[in-house]
Amino acid sequence: MALIHEDDLKRQIKEKQMNNCYLFFGEEDYLKQFYIKKICARFVIPGSETFSLRKYDGKENSFDDVFEGALSMPFMSDYTVVIAHDFPLDSLNAEQKEQLGGFLDNQPDSSITIFWMDCISLSPKNAKHKWVVDAFSKKACAVDFAKYTRNGLCKTVRGYAAKMGCEMSNESANYLIEIAGDSLNILLNETQKAAFFAGRGNEITKACIDEVAVRSLEARVYDLSKFILNGDAKGALELLHALMQNKAEPIDVFAVILMSFVDIYRAKTAISGGQTANYPAEFFDYKNKEFRLTNGARFAARLSDSQIRECFDCFSESDRLLKSTAQSGETVLERLIVKLSLILAR
Repeated sequence: MALIHEDDLKRQIKEKQMNNCYLFFGEEDYLKQFYIKKICARFVIPGSETFSLRKYDGKENSFDDVFEGALSMPFMSDYTVVIAHDFPLDSLNAEQKEQLGGFLDNQPDSSITIFWMDCISLSPKNAKHKWVVDAFSKKACAVDFAKYTRNGLCKTVRGYAAKMGCEMSNESANYLIEIAGDSLNILLNETQKAAFFAGRGNEITKACIDEVAVRSLEARVYDLSKFILNGDAKGALELLHALMQNKAEPIDVFAVILMSFVDIYRAKTAISGGQTANYPAEFFDYKNKEFRLTNGARFAARLSDSQIRECFDCFSESDRLLKSTAQSGETVLERLIVKLSLILAR
C-alpha cells in the first residue's frame, strides 16, 4: 500500500500483482485513461465484460453502487474491474468519508476498484485534498500521473512516430512540443497526423509538422510576442485579429504576451547576477518550457532596463483597462501592441 508512480503500476500489471483498490490522479489525463484500458485488457476476458467490468460515474451513481459492484464475483475473469469515474473525493461529507474509509479497510479480494479522477483535480499539496491521497496511500494504492519531463515527452513522441512507421529526430519532437504543448493526448494526435502526412517509411520533419499540426493558443500568442519583439507591429496586429476571429479571449492573449516579457525580465536578471538564463527555472514553473528563458535571454540582450520598465507600465495600464472598463478587449490589445512596438523601436 503506497503512493506509487507509472513504472510501479506498469510492473504490477505485467506481473499480475495488483492491489484491490487504486486512486488515479494527477495532471496527465492520457496516462490515466491508458492504464485503465490496460488493466481492463489484462484482467477482463473478452466476452465477460457484462459481468466482470463495472463502470460508475460520480454524477449519476452513489458510493453504494461502487461498493456493491466491487463485491460482485467475477465471471470467467480473475477479477471484477470497477471504474469509479469522477466521484467528488475532494468534497465528501462526514458520512461519505466514513463510507469510503470502511471500504478501504475491507477491500474485496475478488475485485480491482479504480477511483479515476478525470475532470476533478486532486492535488496532495492542497490541504483539502491531502487526506484523500493519504487515505489511499495507507490502505490502498494512489498513483500520481504527473506530466512527463521534456525528455520523457520527446521519447514518447518519437516512439509513437516509430510505431507509425516514421523516423523523427529529437529536434523535430522538441519543435512539436513547443507549438502543441505538453499534453500527451494532443501530442500523440498531432504526431499521428504528421506521420500520415509524411508517409510510412519517411521522416517527420519540421516542415511536415508546420503543414498539419495545430498550434496551441499559447504558441500562437507567443508568435505574436515574437512579432512585437522583432519590431513587426503589422505582423503582430494581423495575428491578433486572426486570434480574435477564432474567439480567443483577450485576457488569455494578454496573459501570454505578458509572460513573454516576464521571461525576458527573469532571464536578464539572472544573467546580470552571474547566473545562466535558465536559472529562474529552479524557482518558477518552466517544466517543459525552459526554451522560453533561452529565447528571453536573446531578446533581453537588445533591451535596456528602462525599456523593460516602460513595457511593464504599459502592461499594468492594459490589465486595468481589460478588467475595469467597457472598452473592447481587442482595442486594448491593439493599443498595447503599438505602445510596446514604439518603446522597443527606440
